[in-house]
Amino acid sequence: MADVAVMRGVQPAGADLAGRFFEAQQAGGVVYLIAWDGDEPLGDGVLVTGAGGVVPELKNLNVRAAHRSRGVGSALVRAAEELCRAQGADRMQVGVGLDNPRARALYERLGYVGTGEQDTVTYQYVDDDGHQRTATETSEQLCRRL
Repeated sequence: MADVAVMRGVQPAGADLAGRFFEAQQAGGVVYLIAWDGDEPLGDGVLVTGAGGVVPELKNLNVRAAHRSRGVGSALVRAAEELCRAQGADRMQVGVGLDNPRARALYERLGYVGTGEQDTVTYQYVDDDGHQRTATETSEQLCRRL
């Protein structure tokens, strides 16, 4: 639970992503991944495990701005893949926003291929200043055989 408190301190005020991800992990079906350098969190993501034949999916991958382009995102993806393999999965998928070419390039470097399956969602989030915002995002699913 101390890790959750640390993560709350580096996420937007009022968002409580760390708390929600931790609660989801406690309920089962997801694994909350955090990359650390000593006591400093570098990034995080949520692996939705593949219950009932569903392909596992890594969601909400985020690397803190100061630590990007240093292999943190790759390490989180690889850790998620290892968990998938350990659970007997032969594939993993990620969704990437059509407006996020940098993230897409990371996934493609790691062997992920676009499926053509797109999804548009509207959601609310808390920005860095603690304000509630609404956004609409279209993403494409990418998949990799493990």
